[in-house]
Amino acid sequence: MRIVRIQFGQYAGQALLVVGLVLAGAWAECAGVIDGIVASVNQHAILASEWDEAVRFECLMNGRPLKEVTAEDRNQVLERLIDQELIAQQMRASDFVPATPQEVAGRVRELRETVPAWKTDEGWQAALASYGLTQEDVEERAALQMNLLRYLDLRFRPQVHIDSAAIENYYREELLPKMRRGGAPDPPLASVSSKVEQLLMEERLNQLQSQWVRALRLQADVRLR
Repeated sequence: MRIVRIQFGQYAGQALLVVGLVLAGAWAECAGVIDGIVASVNQHAILASEWDEAVRFECLMNGRPLKEVTAEDRNQVLERLIDQELIAQQMRASDFVPATPQEVAGRVRELRETVPAWKTDEGWQAALASYGLTQEDVEERAALQMNLLRYLDLRFRPQVHIDSAAIENYYREELLPKMRRGGAPDPPLASVSSKVEQLLMEERLNQLQSQWVRALRLQADVRLR
């Protein structure tokens, strides 16, 4: 599963889905893109304009020039959009409560804090313009990311339980050898157990989420145009 997970505070670094970020190529810089259906997911259309916007947004998040992106990157973006739509369809069919406008605005402010130049309105608007995005585009994408991550967390986190044996095993088999290779002293297990537990929990969550999305793919009617 390739769900894009963009760094937003405590959601940073989860690997599901959504989600390191690679994107589409110089085609996205061309003006006057003709809109059309590029894929359908259970009869829900993904438009060329949505694809283009996702590419630009992810490029902005990565600080990556559009001209550096390859055709393979472009295909990966589309695959992620398909996965995200599959999850969104499940989310819409549930009683999930989406993020409020105030929460989304807070997330965008948090995002702007990650790049010094974005902290000023002038710098932020210049960055948006350079990628052909508007404030509304960013808010929409930020809301989608927040909602997907929250939905997945609510659905799968109650299923994950990490016992003390798993924590100790990771500590001895993974953490200590890594620390020793770097010349660092062995940290006491008690001082790192909570971090190890969190790491193992996120890994297990990623596994469950990936398996679930693969199952959704097998059941779905996905068509590329």
